[in-house]
Amino acid sequence: MSKTQKNGKMIKGTAAGLTVVLLGTVFAACNDAVVAAPLAVGNKLTVIEGMELDYDNAFFDDFTGGVDPANWYIGKQSWGANGNGGVVPENVNYTDDGVLVFTGNGEYYTEGDVKSVGVRRDGTLSGGALISKFVTGPGRYEIKMKALPRLGACSAFWTFAFDNDTNGNHEIDIELPGGNRSHAISFENVLNTNYITEQLNLSNDVDISAATGGKITNFADGEWHTFGFDWYTLEEGDDESRREEDGSCGKVVYYVDGVVTTVNDIFVPYYQSRLWLGVWFPNNSGFVGDANFATDYMYVDWVRYTPFVGQPAVEFVPAITGDVASENEYPKAPVATVNVNKIANGDFEYVLDGKTNSGWGMYKRAIEDADLKLIRDRIAADNPEMTASEVRAAANEERKRLQGLDAGEYITVADGVGYKSSSGIKIEKIGLAGHTVDSVYDGFTHEFKFRAKGKGTFNVVYMGHGTAFIEEKRFDIDSEDWREYTFTYTAPAGTKRVEIELTSGFDVAAYFDDVSMRLV
Repeated sequence: MSKTQKNGKMIKGTAAGLTVVLLGTVFAACNDAVVAAPLAVGNKLTVIEGMELDYDNAFFDDFTGGVDPANWYIGKQSWGANGNGGVVPENVNYTDDGVLVFTGNGEYYTEGDVKSVGVRRDGTLSGGALISKFVTGPGRYEIKMKALPRLGACSAFWTFAFDNDTNGNHEIDIELPGGNRSHAISFENVLNTNYITEQLNLSNDVDISAATGGKITNFADGEWHTFGFDWYTLEEGDDESRREEDGSCGKVVYYVDGVVTTVNDIFVPYYQSRLWLGVWFPNNSGFVGDANFATDYMYVDWVRYTPFVGQPAVEFVPAITGDVASENEYPKAPVATVNVNKIANGDFEYVLDGKTNSGWGMYKRAIEDADLKLIRDRIAADNPEMTASEVRAAANEERKRLQGLDAGEYITVADGVGYKSSSGIKIEKIGLAGHTVDSVYDGFTHEFKFRAKGKGTFNVVYMGHGTAFIEEKRFDIDSEDWREYTFTYTAPAGTKRVEIELTSGFDVAAYFDDVSMRLV
C-alpha cells in the first residue's frame, strides 16, 4: 500500500493532527474496561493494569452527513499481487441516517457502471476504502460494522505504515472472512494479524464460536458487530532493545463485541500509522475465497480511536503514494440500503451486453427412469414394427446421444425468452441451470422468488463443506402461463452454502426469470 517518510524518532503522547471530539456519554460503556481482569481469549476486554485511555484526545466519526474530507481520503488505487479492480470513490457512499456504505463488486458484476482501476477496468473485483488524514499511534481502535457477507471480498479495518529505509511494514489487521489457516474460508472465522515487516508477522485465524463461547457463530448474519484492537507498544518490564529485532515489546489485543479473540505479544508495530477501513478484493482463493457474486455491501455505523496515555511510538507520517479521490468525487447525497439479491444476474439481462460470466452454470441432469420410459414409448409409437428388445436398444442409443450433447444444447439464455419478452432462461430435456450462493449458515431464512412457466422444478439444495449434502427443497412448476412463485426456507444445521438448480420436464420446456434469494 502506502510508503512513508524517513527518519522516525520515538515520541510519547497522542497522534499529531488528530481531529478531537468529546463524546460524553458515548464513552460510558467503555468505562467498564478499566476494571482489571486477565487478558485472555474469551474474557471481557480490559486495559492492561496501569494503562489509561486518553478520552480527551479521542476521535469519533459516525458519518452523519457523509465522508468528511477534513478527516478522510477516499482511496482510488489498487494493490494485491493477483490483480483486481482496486478501490474507487464510486463504491463509497452513505445513508441519510449516517451509515457508511462500501460497495463490493464481484466476478459476476455485469452492469458496467463502475469502471474501476488496476488490472480490472470493467468494475469487477472493485471495492472502496477510507484512509485517515490524521496519524494514529498506540490506543484503542473500534469499528461497528457489518462485513460484506460473501467470500472473495475482504472486509477490513487496519493500521498501516511502511518505512523504505528499514523495509518496515507496521500494520495491524482485522480481516473477514477468515479460515485460510484451516483451508475452510468462512465467516465463522476472523483473521487477526500484526506485522513489523512483511516477513515478521503473527496471524491468528480465530474460530469465533470457540472464542466467544457460542455467543457469535458467524459474521454473515446481517447483524452489527463491534470489532477492534488495543495496541500497546510497551508494558512494564519490556526490554526495549528487542523492539526492532522481533517487536516483542507491548501487545496487540483483538476483540469482537467486547470479548477478547487474540492476544499477540510479538511482532508488535511501533511506528505511527494511518487508519484504513473498507472492502477490497485480494483475488486469491487461498486468502478469502473466490468472489462468486455480483454486488454486496459492507456497512459501517461508526469508527473510534482513543489513544493510550504515555505509550511511546516512532514519530512517523506515512505518505500516501497511491491515488486518492478529489473532493468533487466524494459522495454528495445519501443512498438507500437494499436487501441484496444473493442470486447474481437472476434477471438474465446480462445477455443484452454480451456478458458471459454471469454466475449461471449450464449442466446436464441424470436421465431418470421416467425419462427413459418416455423415450421408449415414443420410439415404440413411431416404430410399431419393432420388437420390445429393439425398442429398448434404440432407447439406450437415444439416451447415449442425449447424454453426449453439450449442456448448451438444452439451455438458452436470450432476450425474448423471459417474462413479458424480456431476457430469460429456457431449459429443455435434461438441461440443468445451476447457481451457487456461498456463506449461508444454520438458521438463515431466505425468501425465494421467481417467475416461471412450463413444466420443471426449482430446487434449493443446502450443502455443507465440500460435497457434503445436507437437504434439498424441491418446488414443482407446471403452468402454461407465466406465474410468480414465492416461498421461504430456513437453512438446516450444517449448512455452508446453497445451490440453486433449475430443471425442466423431459417432454416440456421450462422458462424462468427474475430469480431472487433475499435474507429475511
